[in-house]
Amino acid sequence: MITVLKNHKKLFLLALAAVLAAASLAAVLELTKPYAVYADGTKVEDPYVVKAGDEELFLVEDAETGEKVIETVLNEYSPDGAQINSVTVDQKLSVEEKSLSRGEKAPEVMTEEDAVSYVIEENASEEPLFCVTINAEVGSVQELKSETVYEESEELYKGESEVKTEGTSGDQLVTNEVISVNGTVLTSQVVDTAVLNESSDTVVYKGTKERPKDTVKAGYGGEVLGSGNGASIAAYALQFVGNPYKSGGTSLTDGADCSGFTQSVFAKFGISLPRTSGAQGSVGKGVSYSEAKAGDIIYYSGHVGIYIGGGKIVHAATPSKGICVSSAKSVGSIVSVRRIVE
Repeated sequence: MITVLKNHKKLFLLALAAVLAAASLAAVLELTKPYAVYADGTKVEDPYVVKAGDEELFLVEDAETGEKVIETVLNEYSPDGAQINSVTVDQKLSVEEKSLSRGEKAPEVMTEEDAVSYVIEENASEEPLFCVTINAEVGSVQELKSETVYEESEELYKGESEVKTEGTSGDQLVTNEVISVNGTVLTSQVVDTAVLNESSDTVVYKGTKERPKDTVKAGYGGEVLGSGNGASIAAYALQFVGNPYKSGGTSLTDGADCSGFTQSVFAKFGISLPRTSGAQGSVGKGVSYSEAKAGDIIYYSGHVGIYIGGGKIVHAATPSKGICVSSAKSVGSIVSVRRIVE
């Protein structure tokens, strides 16, 4: 009986030792279990890896984070407000559990934000991690510019013009089919247009009347239209150098033609000039070119400018030159010099 009890005690002690050994081993294994870490040192024991094909790109904390990274990257490459026709990735993107080995250095886990930034940066390099090709339709509203059309007028002399009606711009919706790779547009072609607001043409009268030969040269008669300082008028006009030329326009900032420019400049000083260059070529007091001084109007056949001294004029020249300063004699043959103030 005593022998039996001793045997049972021995078996019990052996079993207890085995249990303790197993528990001890489990504790050791738990303490030495491999893990990954965030940049701040936080441990992640069961990370996931995002892969492009068979290549591992980076580690994340869980599968949900990996899927969000892929979704965010694809959205980054999609044009805003576009209708997406197709999205193609040249490699299969997947999120899988990452198997870690004991004893190896803990690999780094990326946050969702850092992972997205990493992918976008690498995909912009010469060796991208993967390529996302997107076919989309992108709409944009574009201006329909007003055109200028001309009508002949027997009321105006040749070389003279006058605005009949000012045009207005419209707009249209233009749809482009765009193909991009990793956000860079490779091709873009118009597939549809829809007018939202019609534009209207600017209509300009163009003179056809022959100028009588005995009135081509303006005489030296006439009277000035007002008192003032011609140099001040010239200085004021020079402020608008660089602004655009616009046929039929009278705006010193948004666009004027030659007679519209001179008319608007003198209007600033309370002096009313006729609208056309031909009419301006005979107002005021005629003087010789040798007597010209700042503030005088220099008239050419079909063109006018304001003399600024030193043999130069400021004028609304052409659509390509806009309002500029030119040598008075380089513009053309001077028909008359008109003194407006004195």
